[in-house]
Amino acid sequence: MRFRSLILSLALASGAFASHEAFAWGDTGHRLVGEEAMRALPKGLPAFLYRVQSIKDVGQFSREPDIWRKAGAIHDAERDPAHLMRLDDTGLTLAGTDLGNMPATHSDYDAAVRAHGGDPIKAGHLYYSLSDAWAQVRKDFGVMRVIDLAIAKEKDKPKLADLKEALRRRQDLTLRDIGILSHYAGDATQPMHVSIHYDGWGDLPNPDGFTTEHVHWPVEGPYVHDHVTQAMVHDRVSPLTSCAGTQESCIAARLKRNWTQVVPLYKLEKTGAFKPDSNVGAEYLATLLGRGASDLRDMVADAWTQSTDAVVNSAGVSVTDVTSGKVKDLYAVVMGDS
Repeated sequence: MRFRSLILSLALASGAFASHEAFAWGDTGHRLVGEEAMRALPKGLPAFLYRVQSIKDVGQFSREPDIWRKAGAIHDAERDPAHLMRLDDTGLTLAGTDLGNMPATHSDYDAAVRAHGGDPIKAGHLYYSLSDAWAQVRKDFGVMRVIDLAIAKEKDKPKLADLKEALRRRQDLTLRDIGILSHYAGDATQPMHVSIHYDGWGDLPNPDGFTTEHVHWPVEGPYVHDHVTQAMVHDRVSPLTSCAGTQESCIAARLKRNWTQVVPLYKLEKTGAFKPDSNVGAEYLATLLGRGASDLRDMVADAWTQSTDAVVNSAGVSVTDVTSGKVKDLYAVVMGDS
């Protein structure tokens, strides 16, 4: 415990914790994650998701959380830590918890970080931003299911026109929300985003002599832009894997998996693999981006299959209430005043 406390204190004081300015993957990487996930969606999801324009939209929306930066102190203090999750060299969070045993809410986690002597802003909360973004996509799909049912039943032409507009709006919102989920799924697969060694090894025990220079942005931004192609990422998207437990448990497992790549990344960096004139690191980074696309594809597919009982309005009506016939006025459910 003394050693771990020393590591925590050094990490909080080190340059590795000083900045939230770096962007995971840059515009190129985030766009590739979003687009390749959409291209890999399984059959059976809503048809609009497979449109060429939808794929492009998700790719562009995937950049949004980085575009949000520097909007103001209140805004940034809440959103900047969403991109990262500091895990120490034993794989524990800065609240002293294992990813498999996280506090129930973001607020609970912040309190646990403070109780452990840390700063929640520096600790990050990527686990919660991923969980939140996934829940929103699931909600979107649930609302869409009810709108589709309402359209199929509605005979009144003005009401039918309203419902079709509601569907268009929900589709647009869903693409945007998938883009936000895409961003955080991409962040999670950049190993430095899930480590106390965020931008160089920092002023921490360093027996392997890893770099202490600011390598975060050069690796994920310019290097990816110049050396990683769409085809490379496309070829590394894995087969569909549905989450066997809760979505939160699967998010935790993915973050822990990605954390195991921190040392391999720094070992590669030490060999010069990410130098501007080297192609050596491109295959490795393409593999990580392909993993991000695979994770996003899996989460979107899970959100659709698990949206069959989602609550769809402020009155607490669920998809199950509608499909069971408990609720008759579907127009009111969709448009309000139900």
